[in-house]
Amino acid sequence: DWTRPCEEFSGGWQMRIALAKLLLEQPDLLLLDEPTNHLDLEARNWLEEYLKQYPNAFVLISHDRYFLDVTVGKIVEIWNRGVHFYSGNYEDYLAQKQQRKEALEAAYRNQKERIDQLEAFINRFRYQATKAKQVQSRIKELEKIERIEIPPEEKTIHFTFPQPKASGRMVAEFHGVTKAYGSKVVLDGVQFTINRGDRVALVGVNGAGKSTLIKLLAGAEPVTRGEIRLGHNVEASYFAQDQYKELDPEARMLDDLYSVANGKTITELRSLLGCFLFSDEEVFKPIGVLSGGERNRYALARMLLNPSNFLLLDEPTNHLDLRAKDVLLESLESFTGTVVFVSHDRYFIDKLATRVFEIAGGQVNVYPGNYEDYLWRKAQPAGAGELDEPSAPPAPTLDDVPRNGAGAPAKKRLNPQKLRQLEERASALEQEAARLEARITELEAMLQGFSNAQETVERLKLLEEKRKRLESVLAEWEDVSSQIEDSK
Repeated sequence: DWTRPCEEFSGGWQMRIALAKLLLEQPDLLLLDEPTNHLDLEARNWLEEYLKQYPNAFVLISHDRYFLDVTVGKIVEIWNRGVHFYSGNYEDYLAQKQQRKEALEAAYRNQKERIDQLEAFINRFRYQATKAKQVQSRIKELEKIERIEIPPEEKTIHFTFPQPKASGRMVAEFHGVTKAYGSKVVLDGVQFTINRGDRVALVGVNGAGKSTLIKLLAGAEPVTRGEIRLGHNVEASYFAQDQYKELDPEARMLDDLYSVANGKTITELRSLLGCFLFSDEEVFKPIGVLSGGERNRYALARMLLNPSNFLLLDEPTNHLDLRAKDVLLESLESFTGTVVFVSHDRYFIDKLATRVFEIAGGQVNVYPGNYEDYLWRKAQPAGAGELDEPSAPPAPTLDDVPRNGAGAPAKKRLNPQKLRQLEERASALEQEAARLEARITELEAMLQGFSNAQETVERLKLLEEKRKRLESVLAEWEDVSSQIEDSK
């Protein structure tokens, strides 16, 4: 690589080369516009340490919250036709901005109260000669007042993922999966299990195979060898880095959304687009004229029309600003399905992940917890930071797996009547689970508004009963579903 011309590298690598060249020059003032774009987590970590020790001044633009928290000592916000300065990192900026907003609102209320008093006095005594001097005095005071204006609320994305129907406990399993492109082996004999409710972050250097693994889960790429099993009732939705490329650039957003709306009304579709900052006449824009960030936002909105219980997200935060990332994060944290995602945003991973899959050297190492936990375990002496799952024995190749012949385990077949009874029971359990989930949601909403202590206690007791019943129903449903699956 050292002798290759720069133009032979991909756009991402060319950006890294340009950044390295700039850092080596060590200028008095370093200007960085989204320097973490195209950097993997290890490279970002290195850049953080470099900037923390940089001897000269630097100004940077970034949508990476953690990166801002650890590198900067001052925030400049450009908003509402003004430039506003804050001391400290991004976390400090948020606190100070809230304090300023509260102080401004208090000053506005006090000023409005004084203005109302002056205007009431003027209107009451304007035509009384004995009060003329006092009226003129108050008119002059009113004219001298510099009116405080409350700036409009900042627009942001407001949405939550619709909660999906429950899947089986096991969502996906890799058994000895190998993926190769020609002679280049990306994944070699990989095996792991993803369970319902997991939020899995895929980490690794650029080119390690993160996007490849997520494509295998989505069925967008075939395996070279091995087997991938999806669990009972699992439905996957895949959001690719270049998801917008799958869209018709000539189609208008509203028309394209309506084509996959499954009975949704135009009003509902416009409301959804409004949540993603597309309002009024903007919904009639052709997809081809949208910016990168707008296309990514639209692709997310499109995916939400057909929610699944297994979300596969490859860099979903690309082109989203900080506020939009926060809303996406809150929505995914409350999502009851299973999520596997690729992200280079440290803050996003720390907040969302419950497990970390490290892809390196063709293998997948599984760690419990978020990215901070993963780094801690990696820093421990050999054997101290144990993996989430014990090492499995060598995985069989496809040639070792019996195929419907001698040696294959015989499936227990049920008679048609028994099978029909099980299917009817599974359907009844699904309906009961849906009713229980709706009732639980209703009770949780009712508990947010306090009326009296006795009523709150009763609702809490009822809520606990419903949750236990739901757990029992789901356990029975899984058992019945497994019997049905095994008989087919």
